[in-house]
Amino acid sequence: MTARLTHRRVQANGITFHVAVAGPEDAPAVLCLHGFPEGWMSWRAVMRQLNGLRIYAPDLRGYGETDRPAGGYDILTLTDDVAGLIKALDLNRPLLVGHDWGGALAWIFAHRHSELISRLVVVNCTHPRTLVRAVLRCEDWQTFRIPWVPFFEIPALPERLIATPVGRGLLKLSFTIRQGKPGTMNIGVVDEFVKRFRRPADVRPPISYYRQMVLTQVLPGRREQLNAIYDNPITAPTTLVWGMKDGALSTKVAMQSNKDAGCPVEWRPLPGVGHFVDLEAPGDLANEIARVAGLDPSPQPATVGPVEAFS
Repeated sequence: MTARLTHRRVQANGITFHVAVAGPEDAPAVLCLHGFPEGWMSWRAVMRQLNGLRIYAPDLRGYGETDRPAGGYDILTLTDDVAGLIKALDLNRPLLVGHDWGGALAWIFAHRHSELISRLVVVNCTHPRTLVRAVLRCEDWQTFRIPWVPFFEIPALPERLIATPVGRGLLKLSFTIRQGKPGTMNIGVVDEFVKRFRRPADVRPPISYYRQMVLTQVLPGRREQLNAIYDNPITAPTTLVWGMKDGALSTKVAMQSNKDAGCPVEWRPLPGVGHFVDLEAPGDLANEIARVAGLDPSPQPATVGPVEAFS
């Protein structure tokens, strides 16, 4: 049976969030954080396959039907949003899952509040401290794998470009060319993401995540504050699910994430899958979440390699 989706609006950390919900009310809770430039619907296919869990998938701050305040896109406020959602949704130590930017929030949230979650699952997001170090040192060419980051630092231009028909077309193309195997991505969902960006004001909040993170690295006080957070080891059991065909984030660099997490990190490779695991291999990702949650995975084809751990 496919899990039925419902939608809620909740107040958390001073703004209103839109949250999609699926699964039995009495099932273990899973909170899923999406990446750039996605939205709650990036989890839809996964949610429909996890009938034994209660899945919550918000539009993050500035995305979709969630409020778009002018500020609050720094990493502390964004992770406070996660704590606020856990409280507003009355979740008791949920399993926290994050992909891409949602993965970065999940890593940092776990450093701040491991006690509020039962486990951590990150999907194709290198630990942020590991990633920044790799960019600065050009480890495995990581500096050149994410050229949109410096472009997003240009004032006003990126959001104006993306809000045009040509810009939205380029954004859609960026999804399709990053597939691990052509034809595996749900392009219909990509169209849903892209059509949200009609005006520069629709694009500015998601881009602000990048601008604020760069600003945090540039300003000494903010950088020291974040480093102090990283120095607090993650205590929740942690799994890193990795689409091995990710062209944006180096696998070699990602496998060093445990050094900055301060804890053992279980490594779960997905051969032949690109960066957007949730759109290319939702069945495999659902299997991984179910396994971590202690449920029997669904009987569907899986591309998961052997379990490894690095510590």
